[in-house]
Amino acid sequence: MRPETIRLLNLLQLLSEIAIAVGYLLGLIPFVYLWSYSWVIPLVFVNLVFAILTSNGTTTKTVINIVMAFLSFIPVAGYLFRVIGIVVSWINIQALAKGRSRGY
Repeated sequence: MRPETIRLLNLLQLLSEIAIAVGYLLGLIPFVYLWSYSWVIPLVFVNLVFAILTSNGTTTKTVINIVMAFLSFIPVAGYLFRVIGIVVSWINIQALAKGRSRGY
């Protein structure tokens, strides 16, 4: 894969990871998670495809984020999984931002 393509995919993954984190944050508001997960669930799968294509070291954390997205639907206990999802997204955002500063 060409370096320009990898950079573009990493940028798209970074932007979708930010959208996922925003969805988790909105999900902390009661009943808003039912709305925000209309984009969080598809984005975690898109992120997995980006992570696999670019091999940027975020694949495992992205799979964890997929699990957290589905566990977040559990009433009351879902808040814990949303917070964990926010942390995992933040770790991925930092890794992707660090990779962008190195030029890939």
